[in-house]
Amino acid sequence: MVLLIDQTRSRAAAPGLNEEERDALAELAWAQVDEALEDPSLRERAQRDPDFLQVQALLLMDDGEDEGALEVLQRLAVIAPRDPETHVLLGLALLGLGRTDGAIEAYRRALALEGLAAVDAADIRARLAYALAHAGRADEALAACERSIVENPSAYLGHFIRGWILGEAGRREEERREYLEAVQRERDDAELWERLAHSWERAGERARAQEAWREVARIDPSDTVAAEKAGVKPAGAPDAAVPDERALDARP
Repeated sequence: MVLLIDQTRSRAAAPGLNEEERDALAELAWAQVDEALEDPSLRERAQRDPDFLQVQALLLMDDGEDEGALEVLQRLAVIAPRDPETHVLLGLALLGLGRTDGAIEAYRRALALEGLAAVDAADIRARLAYALAHAGRADEALAACERSIVENPSAYLGHFIRGWILGEAGRREEERREYLEAVQRERDDAELWERLAHSWERAGERARAQEAWREVARIDPSDTVAAEKAGVKPAGAPDAAVPDERALDARP
């Protein structure tokens, strides 16, 4: 059941879907969660299953219900305190609630666990950098990004977060350079492409900005702003009216 829910949620997050398709898949994922919780033979087992609690928390955060997600994750922390994902998700929920100090501590707990792979450490450290930046600790955040990139040079998140921090500091050329590094490693992050598009617009590079907006529209066909700026038709937009042949024949 957990695998099925996770697959449905992953399909909802996949690039190329319109808003209606994403909503339908999200509703299906919640229906699958409700089915597990309403079945007496599954409910007790589900409430003790770390994987189930993780996906339930993620769905709550997808819906903006960070308080509800935090309750689930606090239960998960008792069941699986040695799982890095437990603390990563706690960090996400706490950050969503504006509790940056708690998020920083959650990410640091994850990094302190033994046996953490370098790839996972790099991702967590990039998230830590984001939390540090939100707490106004830009120098520490940039140092965390640097270490994340060293730990996993093929990952994009360290470059993305470093670009955002530099942009907030007004260092626009460096911001753009980091975003360009990031999109070489990850092509399907709509927010990354959108930030790059805005950066090109600020630089007066309209053609390059339009290319970036096309990528946003490719990933999220329902984004009407991106479609307009890219010069493409948004998903679901009606085709141009086709003239009625009879009306054409009746012309004088």
